[in-house]
Amino acid sequence: MSVLEGLRAQSAQLHEALRNTDAAYDQQIRQHVASLREAVSAKYLGDLARDESLLDHIDPTADSLLYLYILRAQIEIFQEESRQSLPAVLLPTGWLWPKIVSYLKSFNPVQSRYVGEEWRQVVELVAQIAQASSQPLLAARVIRDAMLRLDPSCTVLTSTHLVLVRLCLRARAYSCALPVLDKYVCHFPSSQPGAGAGFAPFLCASHDSSLSFVTEKSGLSAKLTYKDHLQYYLYGGMIYMALKQWTKAIHFLQIVISMPTTGSVSMIMVEAYKKWILANLLEKGKLPSTTNLMVTSHSRVYQSLAKPYVSLAQAFESGDLKRIEEEIEAARDVWRADHNLGLVSQVHCAYIKHMVERVKKTFAALTVDELLRQSPSMQVSNQVTESTIASLIMSGAVSATLVQPSDPTKSTMVRFTESRSSIRLVHEREVQLSLAREGQALRTLSKSLGDLDSQLGLSNEVIDSLKRSQAWTAVGEPRPGTSEDAGVDMDEDLMGEDA
Repeated sequence: MSVLEGLRAQSAQLHEALRNTDAAYDQQIRQHVASLREAVSAKYLGDLARDESLLDHIDPTADSLLYLYILRAQIEIFQEESRQSLPAVLLPTGWLWPKIVSYLKSFNPVQSRYVGEEWRQVVELVAQIAQASSQPLLAARVIRDAMLRLDPSCTVLTSTHLVLVRLCLRARAYSCALPVLDKYVCHFPSSQPGAGAGFAPFLCASHDSSLSFVTEKSGLSAKLTYKDHLQYYLYGGMIYMALKQWTKAIHFLQIVISMPTTGSVSMIMVEAYKKWILANLLEKGKLPSTTNLMVTSHSRVYQSLAKPYVSLAQAFESGDLKRIEEEIEAARDVWRADHNLGLVSQVHCAYIKHMVERVKKTFAALTVDELLRQSPSMQVSNQVTESTIASLIMSGAVSATLVQPSDPTKSTMVRFTESRSSIRLVHEREVQLSLAREGQALRTLSKSLGDLDSQLGLSNEVIDSLKRSQAWTAVGEPRPGTSEDAGVDMDEDLMGEDA
């Protein structure tokens, strides 16, 4: 154990450096990482690398860096010996899998900022193992918790975000992604670390924004492409749709379909547009105007490539249930090919739901016969309508009760019975939760706007500096071509262009 004891002695020195200044601790970590990168390898460890109990003597939290490099060395030696990227010892039934999971659950988040590429490679390996063994849920939970451990705010979009949502979709574990998906993404990894207002000069220091340490050079994210950005929001929208959180789904899908492009729209954007139509029909019963979302040329392309969806939306908005059913049946192969058949199958029920919601604003109670007379285009039987309303009531989509008459020849009564006290209590709870969420969102966005202001040179300090830099040739005699408003003219020009 002499080799291991020597490595642990180096790690112990790092523990003592915690009491030093940020500068001293930063230097100590960098030296330790450089030493581990050079020394720890399968060749260096020798037979120890095959020892199943080797990592049992190391704390993945206290000795996070040492644990990581020994773990990587063990993975490397079994990959080389088996000539496989995923040897049996790495699979969920192998003895190395729990070691990997233990690291991702317990790693030191500050020290991991210095080994971003190695950290990300372990995360990606976990995803590969889980997919290869057809158990994506095993990796989804581990990766989600690792992301939140590294960066609780998750405000910087990384390649790991995309890995997570893919795993959750494949595992159909939609709620698993929410702790990350619900975070407001405000940045891409920066090429210029330190541009933010809350920048600290050392990685180990406390940072107001993760933008300071999740950078292009940090290795914590693979290089992101335009397609990655679109896919993250498309997959996120699909997760929200699966959970019937339609408002959030619409928001995510709108980000995709309104994305600026140098050419025509991509197929990812078209796919998002199709789902955006369905989400709006299910949630709002109509399509909002796209005038403020996209340029006219893109709107025409979307409509031409998604004609069955546009036709279905037009039938829905016309209030003709028979036409809706015809459109659904006519394009059944299209829905199936686009993997949207499940969503389209909900459109019929959604139409009745929105019709009931409209009637509810006028009537406290009415029979099913009277309900059908309120929408003459609904050419369906009382029995079908009653069955659909019963389903809506049981799912919580409509707050009402069905009262069966003693005379079987008479129509069933739909009574919208809502307890005012319960409504008020539920409403108050929803308002409290909404205020808490919005408050957190405002704090996050405020910090992010501060970072952007600094990057764009629009912070108060920069503007004050610009004003002071307008030199005066003499007291009360301004330099030609300058004014007190110099430095903010650019904002007015930009606003004029946007207008």
